[in-house]
Amino acid sequence: MQKLTNKNFVEIVSDNKIPIRLACIKPSGSPTVVSLWYVNINGKIYCATQKAAKIVSYLEKNPICAFEIAGDKPPYKGTRGEGNVKILEEKGLEILNILIEKYLGEKESTLSKFLKRNTSSEVAIEITPQKIFNYDYTKRMKDI
Repeated sequence: MQKLTNKNFVEIVSDNKIPIRLACIKPSGSPTVVSLWYVNINGKIYCATQKAAKIVSYLEKNPICAFEIAGDKPPYKGTRGEGNVKILEEKGLEILNILIEKYLGEKESTLSKFLKRNTSSEVAIEITPQKIFNYDYTKRMKDI
């Protein structure tokens, strides 16, 4: 893995409308992976979810994670890494609104209305990447 530089991280993740796969450790010691919408702001990754979501309690108990941002179709390319996490209650609504615009656009939809119903209990997950690895298998998969 290479050390994170803002330039290579921003190039890979800024415009993707795919979710981030966020991995953490449950209190039982077993790993879990959750897919969430994300946004890159100044080299940090932000997600939003309900405070009662299990991922929030897991990250509060053990604030380290691994992540991957990659599509599911060939040629495979993306970013994966490790980071430190903070749960930010005061930024939940702000990040949720940014994510809704990124993934759904400005037009109001059934999903955007649903997501805005419980904004008082929305929290932001802030990931500060510590290590990052970018991969691109386009050349080796050129005939697929």
